[in-house]
Amino acid sequence: MNKKAFVRLRLAALFTIGLVQPFNAQLQYPWVYPGNFRERVKHADLVASGMIRSTVSGATRVVDGVNLTSNHTTIEIDRIFKGHASERRLRFLWFSPAPVKGGVLYSGPPLAKFVTGQRVMVFLSKGVTGYTVGMPLYQIEVPLAPASPLDVSNVSVLPDKIRDSEIARELESAALSIGPPAPGTTGLAATYFPHVVDLIGGCAKPFLQHYTASQSKELRDAAQGWVTLIMRKHMDCQMPIHP
Repeated sequence: MNKKAFVRLRLAALFTIGLVQPFNAQLQYPWVYPGNFRERVKHADLVASGMIRSTVSGATRVVDGVNLTSNHTTIEIDRIFKGHASERRLRFLWFSPAPVKGGVLYSGPPLAKFVTGQRVMVFLSKGVTGYTVGMPLYQIEVPLAPASPLDVSNVSVLPDKIRDSEIARELESAALSIGPPAPGTTGLAATYFPHVVDLIGGCAKPFLQHYTASQSKELRDAAQGWVTLIMRKHMDCQMPIHP
């Protein structure tokens, strides 16, 4: 390649970058990811678990000043932790990033993604047109184990401590259903640790201690870190009595 051709190629590359970079820099999502698990429960009108039966992409719409793709999903509910659902099969709206010409570099909280055949816990808000995810775009739903550690199907009528302990049991069951992590990583099971501690405090110790014996050093260290935190903050365990 001669010098003149190289210069033209270099200028073309700089011009392309100049077109893409300002556009990408302007795209900012305005929502604040919930600080802990209790916030997800507190701000939701309906907290339920169930199997995703279908999900269909819809039109682009503006949400809080941002263009997003609206998606319609049907969940078959097996447990209710907060709120009321008149039907076992419930349809709700969630959002994903709208297509952007040239693409977007994203760095932030995980994005929502509902997959047919996956059992999840959802946090929904009720509006005049139906149910919508409690927070646009971000993933606040939680994947669960295929089978529920079912005690009570409708926990919403019970005291909050029992509700929290039942949610924690679902999360523990989900974590325990995950296989060993890849070498050098903590794996997905560790993502449930802070949620369980948020919900039941010191009662999470037996669950965490299961992982302190893991063959994975990274997973052991993560679990031990939470056990140490529980002990340092003197978190007690007052297990609720089920009716």
